[in-house]
Amino acid sequence: MDYSLLLFPTVGGLIGYTTNYIAVKMLFRPHKPIGIGPLKVQGVLPKRRNDISASIAATVEEELISIKDLTVILKNLDLGPEIDSMVDDFFKSSDYQGKSEILSKINVTINAYMRSKVKKSLNRNKEGLITEFIRRIESEVDFKDIIEKKIDGYDLNQLENIVMRVSSNELRYITIIGGVLGFMVGLVQMFIFMTM
Repeated sequence: MDYSLLLFPTVGGLIGYTTNYIAVKMLFRPHKPIGIGPLKVQGVLPKRRNDISASIAATVEEELISIKDLTVILKNLDLGPEIDSMVDDFFKSSDYQGKSEILSKINVTINAYMRSKVKKSLNRNKEGLITEFIRRIESEVDFKDIIEKKIDGYDLNQLENIVMRVSSNELRYITIIGGVLGFMVGLVQMFIFMTM
C-alpha cells in the first residue's frame, strides 16, 4: 500500500479541525470589523450584540422566569414571622422610643397590647400589601429590559468568557467533529483514488 495515500485523510482531518476551530473563534473575534474596502470580517457576537442580547432577554423572560413567576412566588410566601419580628424590632428600637416621650413612658402592658394590635393588623392586611407590591412590580419592573441592559453592559471579553463557560464543551465538540468529518472525507477520497 502506498502510504502517501494516507495524506488524504490526514490533510482532510487537519482542514476540518482547523476550519471549525477558526469558525468557533470567529463567533467572538475580531471585535472590530477588519478588511479591505467593502470586504469586512467581524465576529458574530460583536457584530450582532444588540440583537443577541434582546433575544436572550426575551427568551429568559418568556421561558425561564417572568414577573408572573415572581408573582406566584410572592403570593405563596408566609410573611407572618417576618412581620412579627419587624414589629417587635420597631417597638424595641430607639426610633420608636424617640418618636414621643409619652409613648416611651407607656407601661409594658399597653406597649404589648399595641404591639399585638399592630401585628394583627399587618398580618390581616398582608395579602393586600403583597397584592399592591406585586401590582407595582408588574407595572414598573421590566425583566427583559433589565437583562438586556445587563448583557449590553458587559464588554466583549466578559461576554466571550460567559459563553465559553456555558458552552465550552459543545464548542470543543464542534471543532473535533470537524476534524473527524474531514478525516472521513479524506478516507473516501483515498478509496476513490485507489480505485482509479
